[in-house]
Amino acid sequence: MGIPPDEDLAGRNLPYVIVGDEAFPLKKYLMRPYPRSARRLSEDERIFNYRLSRSRNTVENTFGILANTWRVYHSPLECRIELADKVILATVVLHNYTRQLTTQTNLATVEEQTNETNVFMPIRIGTSSNSSREALNVRNLFKEYFISNEGRVEWQQRIVNRTA
Repeated sequence: MGIPPDEDLAGRNLPYVIVGDEAFPLKKYLMRPYPRSARRLSEDERIFNYRLSRSRNTVENTFGILANTWRVYHSPLECRIELADKVILATVVLHNYTRQLTTQTNLATVEEQTNETNVFMPIRIGTSSNSSREALNVRNLFKEYFISNEGRVEWQQRIVNRTA
């Protein structure tokens, strides 16, 4: 499959990235929040952290649904990357198909039939304060996009200012 090329969002050339938490290092391809311990964050940085957190939650919830439905996700996929891509695509297609069927027949959805639990174990890896200038620039581009007219959502400032 490979990583898709960078995408132009409102005049900003942004790469596809993996979202992580504070345990991960900041890389051009791996976004982590602005650190909260160093200083008081600006409103723009808090908005970035909030939007990054929302995206992580979406990914975690999606993976939790898949893992509760498909046992293949209960352990590492020990196969070639090409086959892993096909396994992931197949489970997503099957999930969507079964969900469509259950919705059409007015049965409980697959998510309601599973016992939702947090399937993620905290991963701690060494963090480095030597983030590359390029990674810092990518994070700043995402921050600028999230506060731009094209990238903002109407409620983001209310949410981050409520918790400030």
